[in-house]
Amino acid sequence: MNSDFEKRLQDQPMREIPRHWRAGILTAAQTPPPWWREWLWPCPRAWAGLAAAWVVIFGMNLATGKSPYRSTHATLAVSRRELQALREQQQMLTRLIFPAESAESQPPKRTPAPRSERRKAVIIG
Repeated sequence: MNSDFEKRLQDQPMREIPRHWRAGILTAAQTPPPWWREWLWPCPRAWAGLAAAWVVIFGMNLATGKSPYRSTHATLAVSRRELQALREQQQMLTRLIFPAESAESQPPKRTPAPRSERRKAVIIG
């Protein structure tokens, strides 16, 4: 099954590699490949596909113009209102489940006495 090309290739004499090339070739063969090349080598096409998918996802994210990391004032206001409503619901639930404890847990409200009824301290000097 030799083709014409293979026959012509066999007929050509072997040439010797130039001496200054030999040192470079042997040095490159003896140095280990970089760590990232060894890590990616088992499936380079899979890694390239994964990188392409990330590029597409990043591009689509930029195209929408919405960023999940930006918070607007309106969003914060809604969150505060929701938080206040949740606190009120928890207080109401506590009062319904434990009516006696909720009354006891809250300290009695003291209203200050009018100034005219306060006792005057007498300082004897």
